[in-house]
Amino acid sequence: MTLRRGGRRAASLGLLALVCGLTTGGCGSGAPYAESSQTEATVSGRVTSQDKPVTTGQVIFDPSNVKRPKEPARTAEIRKDGTYEVTTLIGANRVTVAIPGRLTKAGSPYIQQICDVQSGSNTFDITIP
Repeated sequence: MTLRRGGRRAASLGLLALVCGLTTGGCGSGAPYAESSQTEATVSGRVTSQDKPVTTGQVIFDPSNVKRPKEPARTAEIRKDGTYEVTTLIGANRVTVAIPGRLTKAGSPYIQQICDVQSGSNTFDITIP
C-alpha cells in the first residue's frame, strides 16, 4: 500500500506503507497482545525512501500498553547512512518515524506502524513511501 497523491487514501492508511524487514517477530495492524515483560531487546535497521537512505530524523519505539502504561518510549537518531539502533522492551511496540521537513497528507511529520520485538537482536528495516 502506498500513500497516493490527491488524498485518495487517508494519511493513516498511507502510514501502513511503512515496511518492517524482520529477522524475527512480525509487524501488523491488528490489535497487539499486551505484553507485561520488562525484558529488553536490541532493535536496529535502516530507514530508506526511494531506495536511498534517510539521513536525518528519529525512530521511536513505544512499548507502553495497558499492562505497562507508564513505560517511556525509546528514541534512536537516524544516522547519515540511514541506520539506527535502539534498546526497547519485547512485545508489540508502536514505531514512529519522524523526519524533519517531511509531512504526511494530514500535515503530520510522523509515520507509524506496530512491530513485534522478540528477545535478542531484531532488525527492522523501514521503507518510507
